[in-house]
Amino acid sequence: MLSPIISGAPGRLRSGDIGTRPGSVPATPTTNVIDELPPSHPGRRFPDELLISRDPQRFNTLLNQQITAVQRASDYLGETEVALRQLARPLDSEKRYRQLQRARQWVARRTLLTGGTIDRNFQPCLDRPARVIFQCPPLQALLFTEQREIITFALGEGTFRHWSSLVIEPEMPLTQRIFTLNRALGQSNIWCHYELPEQRLLFTVPEDRWALLSHWAVRGGGVCFPADSLTLLQPQPLLSFEQQLQALLTGEPGAITLTAEQAVRHLQYERQKLYASRQQVDNQLEQRPARLDAAKAQSLAEHLRVQLAGYRGEYRGLNQALACQANLPLALVCQLVDSR
Repeated sequence: MLSPIISGAPGRLRSGDIGTRPGSVPATPTTNVIDELPPSHPGRRFPDELLISRDPQRFNTLLNQQITAVQRASDYLGETEVALRQLARPLDSEKRYRQLQRARQWVARRTLLTGGTIDRNFQPCLDRPARVIFQCPPLQALLFTEQREIITFALGEGTFRHWSSLVIEPEMPLTQRIFTLNRALGQSNIWCHYELPEQRLLFTVPEDRWALLSHWAVRGGGVCFPADSLTLLQPQPLLSFEQQLQALLTGEPGAITLTAEQAVRHLQYERQKLYASRQQVDNQLEQRPARLDAAKAQSLAEHLRVQLAGYRGEYRGLNQALACQANLPLALVCQLVDSR
């Protein structure tokens, strides 16, 4: 049964709030990590101050997208928190069963409901794709082998299979081996880094490509992997907040490492981060230049009319003027029309 939930102001999760098993939320710090590379599609920094300052008109569209992403992510986290709080109330068996079923379905539809703005650890990913962190123990041998070997990776099947290769040399230090792996695997949007405290090799892949890794194989030179056939790899995702939450909602014996109170604290903390992101956008909006008023728009239009009339049908001048008008951003034209 779900434990009672203590209400209170959102705050950062304390150490021990969520299980200590590998992959528990929150994410591990980036210290003592070798060659942790950014995702292959880092996305746009949120909020994008550079775009706001350089092209405030085009920012209107991006602004709407970013605000929508924040709102979508916040709504999902908020509804999840509400569902957990409802389960903590006294309910008869039938109502509790229905509420548990709705909550499980809600969690299972995370990707669809959030549009990819919340990852498996229920953390916002506004400036990057949602990623899966996983281990693949057989590949760790490539970091310590003392023999030269050509490694070939295959991702997918049939005509859609993607190939990439690398060479491991005996004299390669650890950092260079990580770099070599990333250069080959990065072609498939897979990135790796080595955690020194845990002494383990971790990989990340965009969540929408995770299913492809069921057809991930490797061929070697007879040292770490056989040379005459492909060896199917079996990546193992780290324990995520989503998995812990599903275990909490299903009541799996021995699988629960998360309490309802810890889950609510985590959701509150992530919503606080979203609120801070929204405040950054609001601050940028306040610093934007004022809209062009009707009088200025009319004055510019009159000036343009006089300039065009001065060409008296001269092709070169008219061509230059038309070229300038053709390159006006749509947002600027709409703003001029709306300001009249």
